[in-house]
Amino acid sequence: MNCFECAKSGLIRDAVGLCHHCSAALCSEHARAVDDPVTATRAVCGTVVLPKHARLILCDVCESALRQTREAHALAVG
Repeated sequence: MNCFECAKSGLIRDAVGLCHHCSAALCSEHARAVDDPVTATRAVCGTVVLPKHARLILCDVCESALRQTREAHALAVG
């Protein structure tokens, strides 16, 4: 499978992964690994963020779009 972003530029590069959100194939240059907080729901204290985070592989478009929700949530909480 070839990188979607490279193909748009006329290049052919092997993909190393898929965007978690849109499933576009991505090479190592275009893949973005971001932290994904893992939560647990507890009866007494509600939802808590656990200390270890998961990893998400995203393309630039989806990373930028999803960052909006993280920033909006930080403003609402903070």
